[in-house]
Amino acid sequence: MHESINRRSVLTGMAALTAATVARPGAALAAKAAPAAPLPILPLRVPQVDQGLEQQPDDKIAWLQDAKLGMFIHWGVYSGPAKGEWYMHDAAVTPANYQKFVTDATSEQFTADAYDPAAWAQLAKDFGARYTVLTTRHHDGFALWPAGQPNAFNAGQAPLRRDFVKDYVAAVRAAGLRVGLYYSPINWRYPGYYDVYGTNCAKNPWGYTTDPAHKENARVMKNEVYESIKELVSQYGKIDDLWWDGGWLAEQGSDADAKYFWEPGQLRDTSNQWPVDTGHGETDAGGRPLGLMGMVRKHQPDIVATPRSGWMGDYAIDEGGSIPSGAIRTGKLTEKAFTVCGSWGYNSSAAVMSYSEAMNILVNCWVRNMTAIVNVGPDRHGTVPAAQADLLRRIGTFMKACGSSVYSTRGGPWNPVDGQYGFTCKDNTFYIHLLPGYSGTSFTTPSVGDARVTSVHDLAAGAGLPYQVGSDGKVTITGIDRTRHPEDSIVAVTLDRSVRPADIAVGKTATADSEEISPGNLAAKAVDGSTATRWCAADGNAGHSLKVDLGSTRSLTGTRIAWEFDNTRYRYRIEGSANGTTWTTLADLTGTTDTSQVQTATFSAQARYVRVTVTGLPSGAWASIRSFEIYDRPFTAGLAIPA
Repeated sequence: MHESINRRSVLTGMAALTAATVARPGAALAAKAAPAAPLPILPLRVPQVDQGLEQQPDDKIAWLQDAKLGMFIHWGVYSGPAKGEWYMHDAAVTPANYQKFVTDATSEQFTADAYDPAAWAQLAKDFGARYTVLTTRHHDGFALWPAGQPNAFNAGQAPLRRDFVKDYVAAVRAAGLRVGLYYSPINWRYPGYYDVYGTNCAKNPWGYTTDPAHKENARVMKNEVYESIKELVSQYGKIDDLWWDGGWLAEQGSDADAKYFWEPGQLRDTSNQWPVDTGHGETDAGGRPLGLMGMVRKHQPDIVATPRSGWMGDYAIDEGGSIPSGAIRTGKLTEKAFTVCGSWGYNSSAAVMSYSEAMNILVNCWVRNMTAIVNVGPDRHGTVPAAQADLLRRIGTFMKACGSSVYSTRGGPWNPVDGQYGFTCKDNTFYIHLLPGYSGTSFTTPSVGDARVTSVHDLAAGAGLPYQVGSDGKVTITGIDRTRHPEDSIVAVTLDRSVRPADIAVGKTATADSEEISPGNLAAKAVDGSTATRWCAADGNAGHSLKVDLGSTRSLTGTRIAWEFDNTRYRYRIEGSANGTTWTTLADLTGTTDTSQVQTATFSAQARYVRVTVTGLPSGAWASIRSFEIYDRPFTAGLAIPA
């Protein structure tokens, strides 16, 4: 402590004589960086509404953003023939013959005789996963639970007579992991899947041709989907994640293109051509028929879901083994989904991905603010093959040593450089991830702005590293060991304040001259840290204002506003005051033509009170703000690639 104070005093005195401060390994310095350098702030995610249903707010998707690593499990009848999950389709196996993989005692029979979901859950924990997702039903239409719809092909039937979903949910929950269920509306057992109108049958492996009866066949298929989802979300307790897959029809177009048939949103249309029979679907409190996600949210209000039912989803999916590249995925949550075993379902002839290949995908996800779910394919008995399990456990060893640079972090604050390096950060620490394509044992960071560096260390070894802080705020680190873990050499840099500039208005006292009291759209909702809530004036007139009391006079650098709607021209003025009486204009946007939902304004001022007044509105819009943020450190809304 004494040496640290003395060195800091010396550095202060030498500031005019040297362009950099130098630290020895492990020294607890507080080297001052350039105060004027702006740091990126994380772009806002504003929940959107699709088909009458709003995406989950940030606080309900945060667990998935924090988890960063999940384990996918593709397991079903296709594990018997061991040629991947699309075997029924690719080999044009008829439904009658496909069913024999369950009923007939052969070397390809799906027996599940070694099914042990507790072992799966333990593998997930060894891997470092924080959640798992199981394929409760894939495109072959086989349900891993005793599905109640009369036509269902399911595990409750002879000879299995099992509820694999029940045991899986119990085991995963007991292991302290989040529970995810995969479900595909696609069902190759129904000819109507390829011919929902019965007038134009699409090409298919089984030679189904156009038949008017297919329209009713498709409706029965839809009934099965609604019955299945109702059972999955109501019979197994809390479910955290619903991994929809395959909302498309006849394997054509997009998932959203088929929403007219599946009705995946909040409500169903009573005049829909494929009505769901009473008993298979559900209604809301007013007796209106619920759509798929409306039914899901009725039973699982906190669940998150993918967009592959035709509803927009709470998070996006990047599927496949390609290495993520480019910028940080901003303003949304993206999950990378890939398999380590060639195909998703068990394939006895497929090679398992190498450790370096898997790590390359994972690290490039994390530095881009993505979560990753990694798939294994258990065999027909229910056992995860050793090669797959060994790979996951090796990744788990890395996670035990370096998980602090992954779990609960966010990508950035700077964009990665493809094939070279990237960053993750949390609170006061950012982590430099050096990839195999980066050569050398030294690294220079972008400017850390007005923060001071307090420590730099090799994350895996825990040892301090030599570093210099330049007059431009860039930190040059030397002596990095690139041999211990070349797939991801991680350096942790800790600052004396948060890596990203923080919103100082959150939780402060906010008032307004007008509030929409009945719906609860009060002034405080603009500073509660959520973009899912809002302040709204009580009428559609311009001139209404929102005021925030910061509690004391602060040095301010700017604001960020998330308006109620996108593509809307809100005109406004931002003012500051020391006493709440005399106001000074900080930013005049009364003539702006910007229609972006999220807008920033930068300035330099001293104020205790900050007020935004809406001076102009287009027809139909009201003065309404989802989030009003105030900053006291230099910031930029862009995530630039480091120079």
